[in-house]
Amino acid sequence: MQIHGKEITTIISDLDGTLLGQGTELDANIFPVIRQLRERGVSFVAASGRQYKNMRLLFEPIMDEIPFICENGSLIVEHDKTIYAKNIPRDLSFELIDDLLKIPDTETIVSSERNLYTLAARKKFIAHLNGFLKPEISMIEDYCMITGDINKISIWWAGGIPEKEAVWLHEKYDGRLQVVDGGNGWLDFTMKGANKGAALRELAAVEGFSLAETLCFGDSENDIAMFHECAVSYAMETAKPHVLEQADYVCSDVRETLLGFLGTGL
Repeated sequence: MQIHGKEITTIISDLDGTLLGQGTELDANIFPVIRQLRERGVSFVAASGRQYKNMRLLFEPIMDEIPFICENGSLIVEHDKTIYAKNIPRDLSFELIDDLLKIPDTETIVSSERNLYTLAARKKFIAHLNGFLKPEISMIEDYCMITGDINKISIWWAGGIPEKEAVWLHEKYDGRLQVVDGGNGWLDFTMKGANKGAALRELAAVEGFSLAETLCFGDSENDIAMFHECAVSYAMETAKPHVLEQADYVCSDVRETLLGFLGTGL
């Protein structure tokens, strides 16, 4: 499909703030649009900071028809099989977790390949998460109880990320981890080199498509690496200025933009 003068064969979209807009559930009308794209020879990829099980349920009607770039690019799953994973070493994981737990008025979550964990004592936070994360988050007494590999660790401030704490965490961990603003008060940590752009390169190598024929949508700092890999990039009009300036184009609604591609092309 020709879009902005380029042949596009793969479209990738972020979820929160992008395909989901400001909601927590996908509009069911997106599924026939994705199928129409496929009929036109264009594949669709979901890319998010969310955990795999949650993404799979969001896309339930087509969950075995598309690949998922999960956890900010630290995990790729297709047909319910992991095809790529980049994990944080256990000693580094717990150094970071110890630091995050000392920061007041915050909440922390830890992701493994198929589970998402927080501390059982954080009842109010768990209720908040369960309002938009499905299946429900796993509750544990201590993060040391996690036995599997850890691929992402996140800290959340209800009122947004404070500059002082962000600067300190970047200064301490930027040399060893990928540290990005995930939007809505979340600061995400993945292994160095793990991001949506790197994951997209991995997926392209496995699937055999060209990055020169890709188009993506995103709205947050964790989408910028993906913008740089794609031939065409769209930022949502609600994105922060430093995100907007990294994208080729701006849009207000992913589904409507996709319908425009299908109807008239650009």
